[in-house]
Amino acid sequence: MSQGYNPQIALPRVVMTGCGHWFPENVLDNKFFDSLQIGSDAAWIEERTGILERRSILSISELMDLRHRRITRKELLDKGRILSFADMARIPWSINTERAGINPNTSQFTTVIAGTSVPDDDIPAHACTTAATLGITTSNAFDVNSACGTFVVQLHTARGLIRGGIANSIATFVSERYTTRVDYADRKTCVLFGDSSVCSTLEAWRPGIKGLELLDTVVHSMPEGNRHIRMPDGEFFAQDGQAVQKFAIQKTIAAAEEILSRNNLTSTDLAYFVGHQANLRMLAMVANRLNLQPEQHLYNVDTMGNQGATGAPSVLSQHWDRFQPGDLIVMSVVGAGLTWGSALFRAL
Repeated sequence: MSQGYNPQIALPRVVMTGCGHWFPENVLDNKFFDSLQIGSDAAWIEERTGILERRSILSISELMDLRHRRITRKELLDKGRILSFADMARIPWSINTERAGINPNTSQFTTVIAGTSVPDDDIPAHACTTAATLGITTSNAFDVNSACGTFVVQLHTARGLIRGGIANSIATFVSERYTTRVDYADRKTCVLFGDSSVCSTLEAWRPGIKGLELLDTVVHSMPEGNRHIRMPDGEFFAQDGQAVQKFAIQKTIAAAEEILSRNNLTSTDLAYFVGHQANLRMLAMVANRLNLQPEQHLYNVDTMGNQGATGAPSVLSQHWDRFQPGDLIVMSVVGAGLTWGSALFRAL
């Protein structure tokens, strides 16, 4: 007899049991960019982006050397000055395991998923090197990358695996190092970016489990826009700023509205909203269009810059302890591809 799909069988619920983040110690304030002599000033940067500071895995002197072409990224790599993806994940993993009540020395997960816009190597998968570095036991490790949308696409993938009965515990990792791949002679891009790392753990629901239930995910792509945001192999980050800004505002709003609508919710039902941390001016327009109150809107782009895929989840991790049972949270992100998506959580 066929064992095909049975709509009577309830699908497993998915819970984010922990989340962790890390920001490097090197602070790049707006005055730093004045010293690069690229035609910017601190007031101009703040007015244009709302960003006051960002973090880098590289020192001020190393960034200055990059600006004046006294050193190359490859030379920094050869000297061991660019922290690896897996090493960036150490502190987030420690925070995550404490929150989730996991013993980091004996952690076992069905699946490990990793992703980044700035890879260490073409192969192997960062999920494999990270699991090995952190001592995570798993039989399935692979990468899921979607530029700044990577974290939500990872959640989308993890939710499908758990609801499909393929996995019951998943660890996800994202580390971004954009400050090593921007042109410090280009004021339009170099003033935006910061580095950080995040991770999370997701499990099938069981009685007594705590965390954020992942109620729904939405992911869309528009491949014909693939050339608007690019980072060619060995070259600097580049984007069509005007086209991307308009796209980011429209699709951040669209992703949030879609996931709310399909769950019979409105923005007034939300406790919190977290958007892609591109720049504060863009986020302010999004919050206004979604009719969000200031206390509903969580962000860190003003002090951490645009961190690519780690921006939105780092905000979620920073505020982990403030979420109360019943709180509804929407995360809405956009990225190269072009891709956009959202995730809906409910605190347990």
